Amino acid sequence: MQLPRLKRNTGGARKTLRREIAVALAIKFLVLYGLWYAFFSHPSIHGMTEGMNPDRVAAALIAPLPANTTEPHEESHK
Repeated sequence: MQLPRLKRNTGGARKTLRREIAVALAIKFLVLYGLWYAFFSHPSIHGMTEGMNPDRVAAALIAPLPANTTEPHEESHK
């Protein structure tokens, strides 16, 4: 049994594939932009960053822990 030969229309198929890929990328871009705008474009609480000094915040995040703190495993053995 021999399978029938199929005609290949590569010119039209390539244009259709390019169009589908372009549309899919455009939709993905719009969805990503919408997510960014909804969650990351501005602070959710107005005045959240008001009065914050970036150097002071960085120093607080990088600063070592105070020496008088006890570790959790020491408190559980008492």
